[in-house]
Amino acid sequence: MNKYATVRNIASNGIIAALYTVLTVVCGPLSYSYMQLRFAEFLNLLVFFNPYYTVGLTIGCLIANLFSTVGLLDIVMGTATTLVACLLMILYSKFVKNLFSTGFIPCIANAVMVPFIIYLSSSDEMFLTPALYFTMFGWVFLGEFICIICVGYPIFMILSKKTKRFYNAILATRNTDYKW
Repeated sequence: MNKYATVRNIASNGIIAALYTVLTVVCGPLSYSYMQLRFAEFLNLLVFFNPYYTVGLTIGCLIANLFSTVGLLDIVMGTATTLVACLLMILYSKFVKNLFSTGFIPCIANAVMVPFIIYLSSSDEMFLTPALYFTMFGWVFLGEFICIICVGYPIFMILSKKTKRFYNAILATRNTDYKW
């Protein structure tokens, strides 16, 4: 653990947490609605290259969720969803070195959990029918897909193909030879 607790790694995680928080809060209602266009979610792709970024992403999500209109459940369960998604990305990318397919993990994790979080924190006396759940699932998945796959993936693709310094900048410890 000590080899990961370097000043550079701690500072990098602080920057990641701050970026995640600012991008989420600045986008306001888009970040906390049914579709959840959380542009900061593209930062999840960093975990593919450096698993230690799970810390910064989880802390950033926690801080961003403090501003959520959904409340305590979003703070706890939303943050836990980010943590689990990052851990699953680490495990998956150990065996499948494909950034594109790895990006679907947070899309699916959030699409599964966010409808429950929104439903459980709703003040309306509605029932979570399968139709309502899968409608919310679809909207959350679409928002995540737009932010991670349509925005984040091309950014990472361009930066990593354009210059190898990109890997040094993000402190990549693995998957620098990944498949598109």
